[in-house]
Parts: sequence; C-alpha cells; structure tokens
Amino acid sequence: MKRLFALLLGAIMIMGGLSNAEAQPKKHKLAVVMAAPIQDADYGTLAYETINFLKTKYGIQTAYAEKTQVPEAERVFREYIDEGYNIIWLHGAQFTSPALKIAKEYPNVVFIAEEDDIPKTIPPNFWYLDRNYYIGFYPLGYLATLRTQTGKIGYIGGLDLPFARGEVNAIKQAFRDYGAKVEFDYLFVGDFNDVLKSRQATEGLIAKGVDVIISALNMGNFGMFPAVMQAKRPVYVMTTYTDKKSLAPGLFLTSDLYDFRIPLDHIVGKVIKDGTKTGVVPLEYGPGKAIWTQFPIHNVSDEINAKVKKLADDIVAGKVKVIKKLDKIE
Repeated sequence: MKRLFALLLGAIMIMGGLSNAEAQPKKHKLAVVMAAPIQDADYGTLAYETINFLKTKYGIQTAYAEKTQVPEAERVFREYIDEGYNIIWLHGAQFTSPALKIAKEYPNVVFIAEEDDIPKTIPPNFWYLDRNYYIGFYPLGYLATLRTQTGKIGYIGGLDLPFARGEVNAIKQAFRDYGAKVEFDYLFVGDFNDVLKSRQATEGLIAKGVDVIISALNMGNFGMFPAVMQAKRPVYVMTTYTDKKSLAPGLFLTSDLYDFRIPLDHIVGKVIKDGTKTGVVPLEYGPGKAIWTQFPIHNVSDEINAKVKKLADDIVAGKVKVIKKLDKIE
C-alpha cells in the first residue's frame, strides 16, 4: 500500500509539472573565501564569527577557506560549488574579478562581493556590499587632532587601494574641516599582514615625532603595537574592525568597529526566504549598524569623548558629510 501511494504521489507531481527535486525545499550552503586567517582577531575573525551566526540562525551548512591567494580563488570557488555550496561570500574585493569570470556558468549560485565602488551593471546572481570604509576614518582623524601633543599624526595601511585612499582622504578632510594645524604622514607597507614591515614602519613614524597613529592594518597590528609599547614617549593608537585595547591598554584610543553579521544576515535571509539573488547593501555608519566608532574612547578626557561622540552623531544625522574620494589622495 505504501509503495502504491508513493507511485501515485510521484505521478501526480509529474502531471503537475513538478519533479521530485523541484518539489523539495532548496538546501542552502554558505562558504566564505578570504585571504586572512580566522585567528587574526580582525578581518578574518569577523568573517568566521559571521558564518557561525548565520549557521545557527538559518540552520545552514557553512565552510570557509582562509589564506586564499587570488590566483587560486577560481579553483576554490569551483570546488565549493561542486560540493553543493550555492552561496559564496567573497571576503575581500580582490576576489570579485575571479568570481565574475565564472558567475554566468553558475546562475543558481549567489556570489556576495565586497566593493568600494559599485558597478552600474550588476550580474543577476551577485550581491554587493558597499563597504563605505572611509566614513569611520573621519572621526578618527578628528580624534587624532584632539589627542596629539606633538602635532604629528600618522596612518599605516597595507596597500595603496581605492578604499585606503578613501580612508586617508577622510582623515585629511577632518583636519581641514576643523582647522587642525598638524603634520600628517601616511604610508603603505605593502601587505596588511606583514608584522615585520609594519613594525619597521611604525618605528619610522615614531622617529619622526608622530604620537598618534591610525592603523588600517590586519595582522600587521602585531608588529605595530610592540613598536608603540617600546617608544620612549607615549604614542597613541587607533585601529579598525575590532577592539584591540588588550594589545596596549594604556595607549589604545578606539577602533572603527565592523559587524558583518548585519549585512550578511540581510542578504542570506533574502536569498533563503525570497530567492532574491542580486542587490546592493551599503554598510551603514551608526550605533547598531555595520560600522560604528568604539565608545567610550580610552585614554582621553571626558571632554574629548563628548566632542567625538557629538561628531559621530552628527554624521549619522546627516549634519556632517564625509566625502567619498577613492581615485587619488588629495
């Protein structure tokens, strides 16, 4: 009797134009591909925490590929797709091009890319995160002018990329907007994760009299902090992505914090619930949003804390406009 019922059900499905596969709920599997290691307490760690959050919330299978180099990215994508992963998060703008190269071959696979300049034409199976890195560096620039004693401020980045130019330009805009008379020295060490080069670059800035450093490094921070700790005078530090106070409690000021769970939750939810395979999600600045300055600021007066908090609130309210300029440093 059970066999007869199954046969009748199958016949009904076929007559109704549905195959067994189409009749089953679609199974979603998410993989993230990144250049960073998940133990970096930074960019890679945030991705790892995000996929674990999504795994728990949606009950989906997740995987990650860390320390991925661009030349091997296409192979990694294809291997995940062959294993049934149909949502691929590209945690790093360097992975967008190799994903675009194969996207048409896999129309049922959704790629989530991170970019700083969203293209006008978006493939039908591409979601874009508009990262907006530059916004949070404006209050960091303002804070640096309030904390410096020498009038010399430094920025250390990994590579001279569009988003990094946007960060430097936002810092310089803050200097101009508030009439700060400071010397600003910015440099790129060639690698966000090179500990030795980052330490050497930090020592070079300190030798020039810099006493506030804004870091846009990843694992390179593990070279920067020892140099700061060993300086003969106080050198204060700001970072990005995560709270790094524990690395130098007496010298750490704040961080431009990121929460990728918020935009990824929106995208993955749309893919799973609505089947939406394309769109753009901007990373917004503000409390409870994907980007927000870490408050309270450490190792400063209550007055400085209040001034920077007011500026951050004014940015959220639209009273202060941070200019997006990615093509060159002004």
